Amino acid sequence: MITLESVSKRYGSQTVIHDLSFSVEKGEIVGFLGPNGSGKTTTLRMIAGYTTASAGRVSVAGYDMATQNDTAASHIGYLPEHPPLYDTLDVTAYLRFVAKAKGVARSEVASEFDRVVAACRLEDVARREIYKLSKGYRQRVGLAQALLGKPQVLLLDEPTIGLDPGQLHEARDIIRSFGAEHAVLFSTHILSEVTMICKRVAIINNGRLLAIDSPSGLQQALEQTNRVSLQVTAPVDELRQELLSVDGVRSVEVEADGDRLQVECQIEPRDGVEAAIARAVAPRWPLHSLGRQEPTLENIFLQYVSEG
Repeated sequence: MITLESVSKRYGSQTVIHDLSFSVEKGEIVGFLGPNGSGKTTTLRMIAGYTTASAGRVSVAGYDMATQNDTAASHIGYLPEHPPLYDTLDVTAYLRFVAKAKGVARSEVASEFDRVVAACRLEDVARREIYKLSKGYRQRVGLAQALLGKPQVLLLDEPTIGLDPGQLHEARDIIRSFGAEHAVLFSTHILSEVTMICKRVAIINNGRLLAIDSPSGLQQALEQTNRVSLQVTAPVDELRQELLSVDGVRSVEVEADGDRLQVECQIEPRDGVEAAIARAVAPRWPLHSLGRQEPTLENIFLQYVSEG
């Protein structure tokens, strides 16, 4: 439903998106994960047709966004980071206006209104002016306008930013329910969001796609982020030299913790390295603790972003 093929975007002499390629299928929620300024919003705007790619091809529902933008628009629901709301209208008037602007047939406006109001749980505020709504309800109204017209593709740019914990939980449930019927690209810089909502994660930084896979797939692919932690009482230089001589230890970080040393060893993705570390250290110095840390989405993300 969404396909990017070697897409780049330039503003003058500055390239902000570099050779981006990935796809999103129907029935799939893909998390678009990256730090602020990484190129997430620019990419979503190209997919939505708000701006065109400088190179490469963007297609939505089989339509080329460079030449068939108008036709593709009816298949796209887009929630920008700041929802396009008219504060002086009430929720009902606003959603009916959006339905008309999207070209929803007059005979279907009422049923479409009822559908999106129910999907986004807006029944209690349907007659309330938008400026009186909380941040959470404003986000729901933004989601509702994106759903009008039964688009096949949903583009959500930071839809949960600024919500309190209760609102976050509700927003996640609503977005998760979209995934069965739509192709959803969900932009965020919050790591916990993607594990709770998304089937796959695309990591972007400085306009470059660094990785795309399921959260568990990324963990398997980056097992080199495995680390062994030790607490040892030993001379720093001798301990460092001994650890670096162990086959499978890539790097060693040592920090003093009272009369003990807190040591982090980055190791190769294979079994037995921590046992070799224990055999190297324990006969020479008091080894107080040793444990292996499995990769988390957070350290995978930081690893990708730091290494580029």
